[in-house]
Amino acid sequence: MIRAIIVDDEQPATDALKNYITEFCPDVLVVALADSVRTAMEAISVHNPDLVFLDVEMPNGNGFDLLKQYDHIPFKIIFVTAYSEYAVKAFRFFATDYLMKPINIKELKEAVQKVKKELESHVENINLNALTKFIKGSSDDIKSIIICDVSGFRVIELDTIIKCEANGYCTDFFLLGGKKITSSKNLKHYEDLLSGSNFIRVHNSFVVNMNYVKGYLNEGTILLIENQSAHLGNTYKKRFLKLFQKK
Repeated sequence: MIRAIIVDDEQPATDALKNYITEFCPDVLVVALADSVRTAMEAISVHNPDLVFLDVEMPNGNGFDLLKQYDHIPFKIIFVTAYSEYAVKAFRFFATDYLMKPINIKELKEAVQKVKKELESHVENINLNALTKFIKGSSDDIKSIIICDVSGFRVIELDTIIKCEANGYCTDFFLLGGKKITSSKNLKHYEDLLSGSNFIRVHNSFVVNMNYVKGYLNEGTILLIENQSAHLGNTYKKRFLKLFQKK
C-alpha cells in the first residue's frame, strides 16, 4: 500500500482528490491532509509517506517552498496545479508527474501507476532532486533536462545536445562526444519544451541546437559539428536562415 499525503489549501479540492484516490486508486492510502508548507512538513515528519500530492499555488508559501526544505527528497511527488505555466514547463523539463485542476481520473491513475512502478523498482528521485536544485538556484534559466529512456531517467545538460531526431514515436538525442540516447517522448514534446532556448525545429524530423550549426547547403542540408547534419524543410527554411545569418 502506498501511503500518501495531500497538501492543498483549498478544502473542496482536497476532498475531491481524496475521494478520487479512494475510488480509483486502491493501492493508495491517504494518511494525512495538510493545507500549508508548515503543516505539510509536520505531516511528513509524523507519517513518513511514500507519496505527496503537492499543490503548487498556496497563499502562505507554494509547493516549491516545501521542496526547498529538503536536500534529498525521500518521497515521490505528484504536483497539482491550476494555472502556472512556468511550473508546468519546469515539471516537463525535469520529468516530474503533475496533474492539472480539475483532476482528470485517467491522468491520476496513470501518475499513480508510474509512482507505484518507481517504488517497486527503487528508482531514485533524480528528477525531483534536479528540480529542487533548480528552484533553489538564483537563475531562472533551465540548463539541464531530464530525459526518460529505457533505463530510467538521464540528466542531460542542454549545451551538450547537438540535435534531436524523430524516431517513430520516440526521439533520438545526439550529444557531444558522439553519444546518443533515445527518449520515449516524441519530437513535438521536445520542440515545445526547448522553445525559447537555442533550439529550433528545422524539419518534421529534426530540432537543432543553433549554437552548433556550422553551415548550410543549398540542397537543404544543415551542417552541424562532429559530422552531424539535419534536413531543412521548406516550412522551416525562412526562420532558420534568418537565425543562421545572425550567427
